[in-house]
Amino acid sequence: MANTDTMEEFDEDDQEVFEIEPSNLDDSTHTEVIALYADAQDNIRFSKNLQWRAMSGAIVLFVLLVLSCRLTDSGATLVNSVICASFLVSAGAIYSLAILQSWQGTEREKIKEVVGKLSNLSTLVYGLRSRMEANVHRFILLTFMIAGVLGANYFAVVLLMPLVE
Repeated sequence: MANTDTMEEFDEDDQEVFEIEPSNLDDSTHTEVIALYADAQDNIRFSKNLQWRAMSGAIVLFVLLVLSCRLTDSGATLVNSVICASFLVSAGAIYSLAILQSWQGTEREKIKEVVGKLSNLSTLVYGLRSRMEANVHRFILLTFMIAGVLGANYFAVVLLMPLVE
C-alpha cells in the first residue's frame, strides 16, 4: 500500500512542466541537420579509432625494430640507425595523435552548432554533460597515448643500447 503522506507530497501541479519546442526547420533541412550530426559523430569515432591504431602501430613497429636488431647480426651503425628511426616513429605517431585530437575538436564544434538548430529537448540533453569534464577526459587519454608511445620508444632504445657497445 502506498504511503499517503508521500503521495500527497508529490503533486504534479507543483512540478514545472517542460514543454518541448520543436525546431523551426522544414523537413528537408531537418533531415540535412540530422545527417550532419551523424556524420560528425562518425568522424569522431573514426578519428578515435585512428588514434588507437597510430599508437598501436608505433608500438608494434618498436617491437619489430628491436627484434630485427636482436635476432640478426647487426652492426653498431645499423642499430644506431634503428634508434634514430624509432625517434622518427615516435615523432610521427605523436604528431598523428595531436592532429586527430584536433580533428575531433572540430567535429565537436560542428555538433555543438548543429544541436542548436534542433528542438529545445535536444539542446537540453546535449548540454547535460560537462564540457570541461569531457575535455579533461579527452586530454588525459591523449596524454596516456603519448606516454605509451614514448615509453615504448624508451624501452626499445634501452633494449638496443647494449648492441651498440
